[in-house]
Amino acid sequence: MKKIIVKILEWEARLMLSRHKTHIIGVTGSVGKTSTKDAIAAALSTSLAVRKNEKSYNSEFGVPLTILNLKSAWSSPFGWLINIIIGLWRACTDYLPTSSYFVLEVGADHPGDIGRLVKWLKPVMGVVTGFGSEVPVHVEFFPSIESLVAEKGKLLESLPEDGVAFINRDDARSWDMRSLTRARVVSFGTSADSMTKADGVRISYDEGGKPKGTSFRVDIAGKSIPVRLCGALGKGHMYAALAALAVANELEVNLLNAVAALEAHRTPPGRLRVLAGINGSTLIDDTYNSSPAAVKIALDTLHELEVTGRKIAVLGDMMELGQYSEQEHRKVGSWLPGVVDVLMCVGERSKWIGDEAQKDGFKKESIYYFADSVATGQFLVSDFGIRASDLILLKASQSIRLERATEMLLAEPSRSSELLVRQDKEWKKK
Repeated sequence: MKKIIVKILEWEARLMLSRHKTHIIGVTGSVGKTSTKDAIAAALSTSLAVRKNEKSYNSEFGVPLTILNLKSAWSSPFGWLINIIIGLWRACTDYLPTSSYFVLEVGADHPGDIGRLVKWLKPVMGVVTGFGSEVPVHVEFFPSIESLVAEKGKLLESLPEDGVAFINRDDARSWDMRSLTRARVVSFGTSADSMTKADGVRISYDEGGKPKGTSFRVDIAGKSIPVRLCGALGKGHMYAALAALAVANELEVNLLNAVAALEAHRTPPGRLRVLAGINGSTLIDDTYNSSPAAVKIALDTLHELEVTGRKIAVLGDMMELGQYSEQEHRKVGSWLPGVVDVLMCVGERSKWIGDEAQKDGFKKESIYYFADSVATGQFLVSDFGIRASDLILLKASQSIRLERATEMLLAEPSRSSELLVRQDKEWKKK
């Protein structure tokens, strides 16, 4: 049944694209895809008709749903039938604006995923966010790391000669992929030879000394423009903004308007967002998903932050690492001494994190272990004694559902549906 629904939705999406003047901008990589996709859409929407994947609809299901502007029907057969009917109507009418830009995140859980998508999407621009030096997420179902990177490279291979590839100059794996494309390459990063370059990256603080965002300057097209991202921490969001400005410049969008849109844009939930916690504490909510590279970015950000209280890392299992699982969890543990004061491990695999941290000198009495996110949240709220000066990072893979602990720690839990990931009623049932 699933394969039939996918084929019908794909056919309808292809029909819609064939009947309208559309421009596909694909976004891939192993870290920062959703943040980058959202930043590009925000920057372009100041002057162009733009549609993007909602949330992380980046699969064989999600991409057609995005193009047809439909929501997932989850496990409802009737809901999928309604989607198919509406999708056909939209594909056969003038539903889209005359010239539309689709900013589409394309993911790969298995070999061939991106290759199949780009074959019919035919993107004219492609963005590669980064892989980091660690083992990428989703490698479990690939024979090697290189095969996963090669699958991501299918996006660049699909670009036409008159297309444009935007590549993170600072990421070695990403930059090596430039040889895969016939398209013109535009680099972004902090490297001196990046065509869209950031410098002066720093974390900004409010009057009370709490972190409030990230600021930097961007050199692009002969201009130097200050950028201030509110409520978002870390270089990951900086790279997303750089990619967005590079794409905006290529499409001749006014850069000052694009920067203003990025500054007003609120980053997606669960991606290094600063939230107010109980007892006056500060939460860094990074609960959307996890991988070794993403944990490294989060811990680097935590290390950089200037606080008077404790730095507490709540780290859950990293999934889909296959044969690399134990070594990568242990590697995370080796990064923790000198960076955080208290470690809380959530899930079976995270025990390797705590074990390695202790071997590297982390105090045993400052390490806690929990079976699930609910038990973690209950302990933090009731027994741990959170203080106003505490800074709490929460990060784990999706299946750990660490947002449940974050919800317990929110200063305004009534806003959880607005602030946190996976708040749809279908997710709440799981």
